[in-house]
Amino acid sequence: MPEIQYYNFYHVKTFLSKAVKDDRARTFFNFPQFFTKNTKAKFFLGIDGEGVKCLLLSEDSVKAIRAELEDLTSSRISSMPSSNVSYENLEAIYIDSYKAYKDIDKRMKSFNKTAKEKTKLRKMIHKSENAQKMYQAKKYFFVAIDIESYEKDHSCILEVGWSMYNSKTDLYMDRHFCVNENKHLRNGQYVPDMKNRFNFGKTIWEDQKTIAEEFVKDLTGDDVKGYVVIVGHGVNMDINYLETMGVKINDLIEDDYQFDTAEMNAARMGKPNERISLGRLLDILDIENYSLHNAGNDAHYSLLLFFELCKLPIMPPESEEPEQISDSD
Repeated sequence: MPEIQYYNFYHVKTFLSKAVKDDRARTFFNFPQFFTKNTKAKFFLGIDGEGVKCLLLSEDSVKAIRAELEDLTSSRISSMPSSNVSYENLEAIYIDSYKAYKDIDKRMKSFNKTAKEKTKLRKMIHKSENAQKMYQAKKYFFVAIDIESYEKDHSCILEVGWSMYNSKTDLYMDRHFCVNENKHLRNGQYVPDMKNRFNFGKTIWEDQKTIAEEFVKDLTGDDVKGYVVIVGHGVNMDINYLETMGVKINDLIEDDYQFDTAEMNAARMGKPNERISLGRLLDILDIENYSLHNAGNDAHYSLLLFFELCKLPIMPPESEEPEQISDSD
């Protein structure tokens, strides 16, 4: 006996509404009429391969709805393409009113929000575990990046800093650049102005193009090529800034070699959506720090934070499953 196919209700609604160029086809699915009229649709709940709870229709129900639409519009509608999605934990449900639908929809969204967070947390934990393995391997070249922009126009880059650690040679090096083109712009009203407070070397004033070239040069040397790991606190924002400078990090360093210390800490705490500022997290973990909001300093402390997080245990995701949904609740 062939396996029964199930279709996501919203996919069916979209396909059949577009299949007939007739306003009656679109209004056929309007709420609450669709759930209160004498339709032959039988609904189910099921979980797809991504762990998402879906409102489903059986293949027979889809055919029945298509036949109703054909009678309504006096037109021929093509068959729904075969579903290539398998669903688990199938259960029949009864929807006889718009309220019943809204109750199911509300509880589905609650289930899926929890499931999505658990999936997100598992991925974050897996990435943090990879970071720890790289830290322990003693063969990678770690580079933490930070960029400071103008508080009144974030498209204007004021400072670029990066901190490097060669785990094979156990050597650190820090670099801090200020952008010549925006020399006339200073923070201080909303963000502290710390561009003259670099703690780990000499600040260099250069044009933005040269700064970008220096950064790429440090990442692509023959002695580090293939072993560069990018680190940052909210690193995607810094990567976006680098893009505007002409540095395509994703072309140089693959995603598996990019780590966000804010996300690593969220994984450690088992709270995938929690983000703690760099300064506060440094204080929480007792990492001594001075003159934050200087790009060079922030890069240096982000690197130290990364190493500290690599030493700390990672909390496993919660074991509880999301709330089950049934029509008997």
